[in-house]
Amino acid sequence: MTAAERKKQLHIVAEMLLVHLPAVLEDQALARDLLVVVSLAIRAAAADAEKSATAWDARAYHVRADALRREWAWASGAANYAAGLADRAGLLTAASLDKLRALIDVPLTQPTRCRYKSLDAFRGARKATLAQTGRGGKRPLPKRSLV
Repeated sequence: MTAAERKKQLHIVAEMLLVHLPAVLEDQALARDLLVVVSLAIRAAAADAEKSATAWDARAYHVRADALRREWAWASGAANYAAGLADRAGLLTAASLDKLRALIDVPLTQPTRCRYKSLDAFRGARKATLAQTGRGGKRPLPKRSLV
């Protein structure tokens, strides 16, 4: 992935957060699926930024690598918050979406043309992600004993 690919991932995030999610808040299941898509897009872009920073470190461009890491430091928290919203038992509200937008440290602009017309392709994204991670809709068990 290049900087252009990271920009495409951010366009997906912007489209979901600014166009589709506010429109589908009545359908909580679909809204949760879209939040999972947002979380995955942020994680993919951040992972690529880390990969680029590692490559720059190997070439001794440490200042540039550190600047890229600082630029993407917000991504982990925003992705975790989006995933947490998707797993939360309560209702999703516009206020929670506003808080997610505030966590994203890049300016999101509303796309002039939407890439995704039908959101039915994203139905089941949350369930598929839970199955893939092995959680199956349950909270993960601690890795060590709490006793």
